[in-house]
Amino acid sequence: MTTRDATATSAPRAQAWPVALLLFGSGCSALIYQTAWMREFRLIFGASTAASAAVLAIFVGGLGLGGLVLGPRADRHPRPILYYSYLEAIVAASAALTPLVLTVVQFIYFSMGGSLRLGTGGGTVLRLVLSTAVLAVPTFVMGGTLPAAARGVTRGSDARRQDVAALYSLNTLGAVVGCVTSTFYLLEIFGTPAPGCTPPGRMPKYLAWRPMSNAHANHKRIPS
Repeated sequence: MTTRDATATSAPRAQAWPVALLLFGSGCSALIYQTAWMREFRLIFGASTAASAAVLAIFVGGLGLGGLVLGPRADRHPRPILYYSYLEAIVAASAALTPLVLTVVQFIYFSMGGSLRLGTGGGTVLRLVLSTAVLAVPTFVMGGTLPAAARGVTRGSDARRQDVAALYSLNTLGAVVGCVTSTFYLLEIFGTPAPGCTPPGRMPKYLAWRPMSNAHANHKRIPS
């Protein structure tokens, strides 16, 4: 038996749905962040298709790269749920700092004249660089949360990967809820200056950080 299989086998089935609920909150808050970031970047870069595409590309690219780099680390971690809680805490902290970083980005973009002075090509490159400065850390770490959670609940006997399907479905449902509520409700109440500092944006991350590490304190890797 490999180390990966031993780790998967050691995770009890009871973990699946509690962790799936955490993934629901994670997906919800991620889309709240994305919606708020898109609104803020439009105020800085303008509402052009190129500006929106630059932000979306960095967001999706960060998620993909995070999954590629952090996913294997979750496979090797002796307590992947604890690892997942660390990732969620980093996402929350880095997202809370984005209003400050956006202020700096706005100053740089306006000082350099944007596309009017730099042209279409130069403006696009500048938007990509500035968007990366804001979104790189939170989106990269977000990309590792689902693989880490999946590793924490995967059992070697679950050939159909029903536990992982539960995580993915609840995470996707949370994303839909976050998109709808942020667009039609939360932005009306809180606005967009501090998406990571408002209670709706912060609470799912706090819940992910809380007792999961204690609940799985005895979750040790079984030697191969």
